[in-house]
Amino acid sequence: MAYAKFSRRHRLKYLVYALVGLFLIYEAFQLSSHEFSIEDIERQILSQVGPTSPSKGHNNQIPLSIPETPLKKQDGSIAKPKLSAEEVAQELKDNEAKEEDEIPEKKVPSRPLTPEELASVRDLTVFFNDMEKYSIKAPSIKDKYKTEKARELFAGADDFLFSKEYLENVLDISPDTFNVLKDSHTRYLQEHIPKLVDDLGLSTFGSILESDPEWKDYHGSAGYVLVGGERYSWLSYLVIRQIRATGAKLPIELFIPSELEYEKDFCETVLPKYNAKCVVFNTDFARDLSKRFNIGGYQFKMLALLSSKFENILYLDSDNFPTKNVEYIFDSEIYKKRKLILWPDAWARTTNPKFFEIAGVKVLENKLRYSDYDRKQAELADKPLKKLSEYTFEDSWFHDFEGTLPNPTSETGMLIINKTTHLKTLLLCLYYNVFGPDFYYPLLTQGSAGEGDKETFIAAASVLKKPWFQTPKQFRWTGYFKENDEGFTSKALGHHDPIQSLKAKDDKEEVDIIFMHLSYPKFYPSWLVDNHDLVYEKSGNHIRMYADINDNVGYDFDLRVLQLFTQGLCKDYYDLDGIPIDGTDGPKRSVDYMGKYLRYISTDETKNKERCEKVFLPHLKWLKDTTKFPKSKSVIV
Repeated sequence: MAYAKFSRRHRLKYLVYALVGLFLIYEAFQLSSHEFSIEDIERQILSQVGPTSPSKGHNNQIPLSIPETPLKKQDGSIAKPKLSAEEVAQELKDNEAKEEDEIPEKKVPSRPLTPEELASVRDLTVFFNDMEKYSIKAPSIKDKYKTEKARELFAGADDFLFSKEYLENVLDISPDTFNVLKDSHTRYLQEHIPKLVDDLGLSTFGSILESDPEWKDYHGSAGYVLVGGERYSWLSYLVIRQIRATGAKLPIELFIPSELEYEKDFCETVLPKYNAKCVVFNTDFARDLSKRFNIGGYQFKMLALLSSKFENILYLDSDNFPTKNVEYIFDSEIYKKRKLILWPDAWARTTNPKFFEIAGVKVLENKLRYSDYDRKQAELADKPLKKLSEYTFEDSWFHDFEGTLPNPTSETGMLIINKTTHLKTLLLCLYYNVFGPDFYYPLLTQGSAGEGDKETFIAAASVLKKPWFQTPKQFRWTGYFKENDEGFTSKALGHHDPIQSLKAKDDKEEVDIIFMHLSYPKFYPSWLVDNHDLVYEKSGNHIRMYADINDNVGYDFDLRVLQLFTQGLCKDYYDLDGIPIDGTDGPKRSVDYMGKYLRYISTDETKNKERCEKVFLPHLKWLKDTTKFPKSKSVIV
């Protein structure tokens, strides 16, 4: 009996061995001469790169339909997964067209961090420690022009030459100041960034380390970031409402610059209803940075990115409204490849050539592209365009040459970035912003339109040779033709879908407008009324400011925005029972009226009551009565 049990047991074991052996032979045969399944590919990928973490939102996992290292048959051809012919063709086409995603090595400190160093990572002070070593001890170059600031011309201007000679003779930069700038920039790149990345083991622009248990939740996370505080909390509230009206689901962070601007009821009662929360910057730290570096204004964007708990961020200015759910961009091939998406401004680039010398970037006299100026000159001379190789710095726009930042400039009222892939980009961008107002903002723009932080992102990525993508299609001036033939007036900038823009045959092809930057006017009650943006001062006729984009976005954008605006601002929009007087189903005074939540609204309640009675409520009624779109698409509450 014992022998029988032993025999059966061993027979079973040998049978298992035999089956495993046959399976391995079968697998080898499959991989060498037959097609393999998606599961085969997944197993091969995992054997090469190790397991990936479960998906959390939008992450950087390798697509499993085609491996990073293609499996080959014995004849050298690529083995194909069991997909349809069309799917296989598309997969191969996509993979041939894209750069393979790099799998970053896990960042670990070169040594154990001291308790003080770890604390400085957690409270974000590590990013500013010792930055005084790189202070630019020279007189400010802001507004220090040899004659006048750089010309404000559109990127398509054809009647002015932005040559190297012109651009390097706008600002008056002494040799001593140039040397101080170059020394500071070089040392920051060679000392400060390596200290943070290599010595301390930072791998993302924030307070979390890869060794932290929370990293698995952080890695791949995505969300929106806006800057609030005082009146900006009101504007951001409207944008947050619009984000949710589009059906978007990702979480939202509202950066509050200090505890002094924190409004408890708004942050803890209102925002959670929209899957949003306040991220409050430490007041003492804010004061310290203000004292040390005079940080404020434009630099808050960098602090908001630094403080965010998202790895992938869609940053929005507080007056920038998505027109639809734009979260698909996180999953797009262009974002997976570049991890930084920007949008264009209207203006020609006017960066001083000395910036590239300061940053250690070699600009070659190798022209890469034609400008409208080149075409105009050829037309005037009645000659064909010269070969690109025949142009020189003297007869071309400087920013058409290899090594420069290309035209047009950037408009960073929205940007999408991965804080891990672009850690070094953001560290250099932080440097440009800390020392921006007196030095790098002037260097990058030279007093031309929109001087500020907007060029620091593309500049930092370019200096470090990190990938970036700027939407090729120019924005759309959005506005209306005024009555009495007084011409067109622009009221907003409509920015286009980057993916559709890339595929468009030419600049004339219609592309979805996905962001409306309502920069003029901003939706401050006093601005709208005092400047007569909604109702003509003389005739009393109502104005639909954004009518020319309604067909593109598919609803009445004016009506949508003013509905949200009126719900939040006008107490008398609601009857004694707290229900909208126009019968709109959904809003309630106790929930949607912001007078009880935001100081900006409550402190001007009496004046707002008058504005609502005379302008906002009648205008909302007019918009609803005259809309050409179904109310269900325009009014989302």
